[in-house]
Amino acid sequence: MNLPEEITNLLDHCRNYGYDLLLETGELFPFGALTDATGRTHHREEEIDPKHIPSNGQIMERLLEYFQTQLDQHAARGYAIAYEASVQLDENTHTDALAVDIRYQDNDELPMFYFPFSMEGEDLVRFGEAFAVKRETPQ
Repeated sequence: MNLPEEITNLLDHCRNYGYDLLLETGELFPFGALTDATGRTHHREEEIDPKHIPSNGQIMERLLEYFQTQLDQHAARGYAIAYEASVQLDENTHTDALAVDIRYQDNDELPMFYFPFSMEGEDLVRFGEAFAVKRETPQ
């Protein structure tokens, strides 16, 4: 799949940061990346108060609200939200994956992207081959 450079930059950012997050914490928390109006990629994550840890859903809602505001104000061309998912590869095989949901101006046909991964010990993260799944359109 040939993707525009700015979308590839969002994917690369999410994969690289996801890798670092897994190495540092052993977990994936939702985070995102934004392509600003000039085409530069910026990281975005929530500051979390350890006394009041929000759910992953709440974090994703806040990221989405921020990104959508940036798009509505024409301060951004697109964004990606990344989070951990369990993906069924076939009838008998599941894997953990970094899911990346990209929304980009003038591109409504982007699939969902997945980077399967496994933790091998405390200091090794192994990513499998990335794949994309076409979004189902509501009928």
